[in-house]
Amino acid sequence: MRGMNRFRPHEKLRSSADFLRVKKTGERLRAPHFGLNFGDNGLSYHRLGMVVQKRFWDAVTRNLIKRRLREWFRLHKCMMPLPGKDIVVIARPGAERLSSSDMAKELLAAFAKRDGRSA
Repeated sequence: MRGMNRFRPHEKLRSSADFLRVKKTGERLRAPHFGLNFGDNGLSYHRLGMVVQKRFWDAVTRNLIKRRLREWFRLHKCMMPLPGKDIVVIARPGAERLSSSDMAKELLAAFAKRDGRSA
């Protein structure tokens, strides 16, 4: 079981073509500080892509947001049903003020709302 919760390199969404595919064909969710796009990827695992724009934050703050998003994904990817999904998280102003646990609650609430469950 060791290593199940790691964030592996192959779980990172890298190509702009993949980001565009998720944006055009995937579903959209909105949370107070994040936009979420996601769609099936045809793989047996989930992948995470992040959009944290330079115009809102300096490098230190962007990296903090991305670290917290990777941590959320690492801890919660096993709770997401298969088949594999590509998930693109778009940070919005105010996301830098969220703690890791607040960020996780907000993202999980958005997915729970989509699935018709109470958060």
